[in-house]
Amino acid sequence: MIINVKEFSLDKTIEAGHTFIWQKYGDHYVSYLDFPARLKQLDNGALEVNGISDKKTKELLGLTDNINEINAEIDKDNFIDRAINYSSGIRVVKEGIWTSTLAFVLSIQSNVPLIKRRIAALSKEYGKYGEIGGDVVYQFPNFEKIFSGGIEKLKKFKLGFRTKFVFSASEFFHNNLILDEENFDILRSKLINIQGVGEKVLDCIMLYGAHDLSAFPMDVWIKRVLSTNYGTLLHGLKSYKNISKAITDYFGKYGGYAQLYMYNYSRMNKLK
Repeated sequence: MIINVKEFSLDKTIEAGHTFIWQKYGDHYVSYLDFPARLKQLDNGALEVNGISDKKTKELLGLTDNINEINAEIDKDNFIDRAINYSSGIRVVKEGIWTSTLAFVLSIQSNVPLIKRRIAALSKEYGKYGEIGGDVVYQFPNFEKIFSGGIEKLKKFKLGFRTKFVFSASEFFHNNLILDEENFDILRSKLINIQGVGEKVLDCIMLYGAHDLSAFPMDVWIKRVLSTNYGTLLHGLKSYKNISKAITDYFGKYGGYAQLYMYNYSRMNKLK
């Protein structure tokens, strides 16, 4: 299946440091959430898609977002203008609540390559085997299997302090019905009860799992960037809650895109 898309880069989106479910094989990517999937961007910009529907692909990759409206809404100063132009083609993904919860619990005090390796190892243990286009891929770890396997089994993956967070997340999803399309405020009130889900991880889950485009996750890197470029706006604010309110009030309902552009531009250019 071919999907014609505009103003989208598959490479930039997947390599932007906010999605950990894709494996690259040569000129294409494979993944296995509900089913094995294969994506390739052709020279004319169109996507060659195997294994998943047109609708699911567009939802997963943020292709239904009105990117021109979003960029116009958040283009409020010189710094974000540079970040928008540099990051052209990137989209905010929507990978589902469980997927993002596990990924961002594993992301605590970690880096992208290590997060991906840990997810790959867990997938082989707790996910189904799959194959697409000759590529082997394992299903994203199943929370029921993690929970039923117990915390002792998890320890062999050497996740450190994250072990208890991963098990807590699996236990929470086992005991609670969590819907991807649930009201954002209700989702926040539920997910904050998972051990290891603090304010930053929660914002990541909301942005990349639920597609709450107003969420603005802030790690140490982003806080430094904000301090350097938005010091006047923040007026010396210190707490996560107060900085978050100030910056989301400034960028508005599409603040999540501002954060992704800012993160990508700063990380790739080693800005602080």
